[in-house]
Parts: sequence; C-alpha cells; structure tokens
Amino acid sequence: MISRIRGRAVDWHEDRQSVEVDTGSEAGGLTYEVRLPTAVWLALEDARPDALDLYTHYHVPDRAPVPVLIGFLRPIERDFFRKLIGVPQMGVAKAQQALAASVSTIAQAIEAEDRRTLTRLPGIGARQADRIIADLKGKVIEEALLVDEGFDARSQRPSRDTDAIAEDATEALVGLGYTRRDADRWIAAVLGAPDLAPPQTTEDLLRAVLEHIGSTP
Repeated sequence: MISRIRGRAVDWHEDRQSVEVDTGSEAGGLTYEVRLPTAVWLALEDARPDALDLYTHYHVPDRAPVPVLIGFLRPIERDFFRKLIGVPQMGVAKAQQALAASVSTIAQAIEAEDRRTLTRLPGIGARQADRIIADLKGKVIEEALLVDEGFDARSQRPSRDTDAIAEDATEALVGLGYTRRDADRWIAAVLGAPDLAPPQTTEDLLRAVLEHIGSTP
C-alpha cells in the first residue's frame, strides 16, 4: 500500500491529468505517476511546484490489474474520495473526473440534498446524484465544514488576462472529456453573459461553465 509520496515533480500530463513524482536521489530511485482529481489539478496547475507532498489512494482495477495512484493535498480529501468510490456505480475514474469542485462544496451539496449542484459535476447524472445522497448523507459533515481547498487562496492572486483564463478553461474541459468545440461554445456563452463579472481565475470560469451546462436544457 502506497499512502504518501514526497518528491520532485518531473513531468505533468494534462491529457490524463497526472504528474510524475521522482522520489529518489541523484544516485537513483523510483518515479511514480500520480493521477490528480480535477480540483487538485486546478489547485496545482498554475504554479506546478517542483516539490510535491501527496497523500495517495492505491487502486488496482479488477478487470485491468494495473495499479493506479490518485493524489490529494490533504488526508481528509483522500478520505472523502474513498467514501465517494464506495457509492454504487461510482468507480475510481468517474470519481476522479467528478471532483471538479472542492471537497467542501460537494459535501455541502450532499448534506443539503442539493441534486442540482451534484449534477453539474462531470459524469454525474440525476440517478447517480441520488445514489450519492442516499449513500453519503450524514457521513460527510466534517468535509462539509472545510474551507475550499486551494480555491480561496488562489482567488487572492492578481487576476490574469481573460483570454489566458479562457484558454486554460478550454484545456481543462477537454481534459474532462468534452469536445473542444463544445468547450469553446460554452465559454463564449458564459463570457458573453451580461450579468457575469469578469473571471479572475480559471476555476471561476470553470464553475460558471459547469453551472451553464447544468442549466441548459
């Protein structure tokens, strides 16, 4: 069981939302590829720190016995992920994709039985939202009280150019499995909305786009 990895980030892979972490010395060692849930990826993608300290969930799929490591910034995030993958029909890959909002945001939606918020998450339909609520309500109160991991601190940074933010948001949506055409169309619709304040960060725009997707018939 590999529960924590500390080392040097040597390569980032946007296509599969993962980072390779070298845990060895100059004389040699091991390099692990760690997949990151969307919220963790968003918290790290701009800075892409050289040194990483990730709490990991070790998973071996039944049908394809190739081990997979999922990385988190804090143990409580990993604990929430483990609760989430215990929900019927919620596997590791789907949970990694679905965690596009902070753990506290998702936990608050579960405790409030807020199906609308849950169905805005990638890959989560109405039936799956109901399963999540039925299985986890009352079990994620601690997570619901968290401060959003990474998002609040990042919002205090100087704003970036809207074009750059839009480009990053497009790549993030493509990484989630949406087509570039749809991503560009949704982003254009959100940025063209008269009542929307200019996004200050990529995650601000992604949240608005996910809300737009959820409200579109």
